[in-house]
Amino acid sequence: MITLNAFLCLLIAIRLFTFNRENCQYKAKYSWLAWLMITSSASVFLFSSFGLLNRAYCAQVVMNIALLICFLKSKGNIGTLCTLCRSPNQHQHHKRLNK
Repeated sequence: MITLNAFLCLLIAIRLFTFNRENCQYKAKYSWLAWLMITSSASVFLFSSFGLLNRAYCAQVVMNIALLICFLKSKGNIGTLCTLCRSPNQHQHHKRLNK
């Protein structure tokens, strides 16, 4: 189970690190939150890989705090965390497809 958690944390860090903003507006608070998630999830992976489970637990707590901030900001709506930033053209195209 520890290996699975470490691997999932690695995937989270890679996905956040490779995020492409495209047409989304830069927001410093979200960038800092992403940085916090990247460093804490990568730390869980590294500490777990080297058998430092006590430190991995501390990094997991930091990651959980960052997730809590996301959920508080979205008022518990996980859908807002999953929505995509779209340009106006993409939004119109999406509306036409859903009709």
